Amino acid sequence: MGSTDVGDVSWTVPTVQALGATCAIGTQLHSWQMTAQGKSKIAHKGMVHVAKIMAATATDIIRDKALLDAAKADHAERLKIQPYICPIPDDVGPDLQPVPVAV
Repeated sequence: MGSTDVGDVSWTVPTVQALGATCAIGTQLHSWQMTAQGKSKIAHKGMVHVAKIMAATATDIIRDKALLDAAKADHAERLKIQPYICPIPDDVGPDLQPVPVAV
């Protein structure tokens, strides 16, 4: 498993995150062994399987407006209980440097 921004996304919209088997049992996260296994056929099969599950879930929600509305309502209720507070102050932004473009 790696780190993603899905945590921040999940405060904005209902979100799904699925985990699947893509490495040998006991493999340490953030190790060269994990990286090496990520290129294996077994890892790719696991990733594709999880992607199919997520796509099927999205298809179910797209086809069922009541389910979508229920997910949105549940999300809104949860935000009422614990609203999102961004840990980054509003006046802080990325230090973007212009990149020269060859013409």
